[in-house]
Amino acid sequence: MKAFVPSDYKIHRHCFTGSYPVIEPLLKYFPNMSVGFTAVVTYSSAWEVRNALKKIPLERIIVETDAPYFLPRGVPKRVCQYAHPGLALYTVREIASIKEESLSHTLATLRENTSRLYSL
Repeated sequence: MKAFVPSDYKIHRHCFTGSYPVIEPLLKYFPNMSVGFTAVVTYSSAWEVRNALKKIPLERIIVETDAPYFLPRGVPKRVCQYAHPGLALYTVREIASIKEESLSHTLATLRENTSRLYSL
C-alpha cells in the first residue's frame, strides 16, 4: 500500500480480524486510517482481535456488520440466522466493554469517526 497510496489518504481497513502487530505499522504510516470491527469481537475465542482492539485508539475505530456474516455472540440462530445492521449495537457494547468506556461515549465517538472518514 505504501507504494501506491498517499500516507494522508483516508482508509477504512475493512473487517479487521488480525493481531495488533499486523495493523500497528499501517496505523503509524497512515494517520487517517480507521479500522473496522465486526461482531467477531463479541466472541471470547477471538482473543487476537480483542487484544488489537484494546490497543487501537477509539478515535481510529469503525463499526461494521459485514452482513450477513458474523452473527453476534448471544443472538440465537433460531431468532436471527444472519447478521444485519440492526445488530451492530452488540458490537458497540463489546467495544465499550473492552475499551472500558461508557456506551454513550463509545457511540458518540464511533459516530464522529464514521462522519469524519466518509465526510458525512
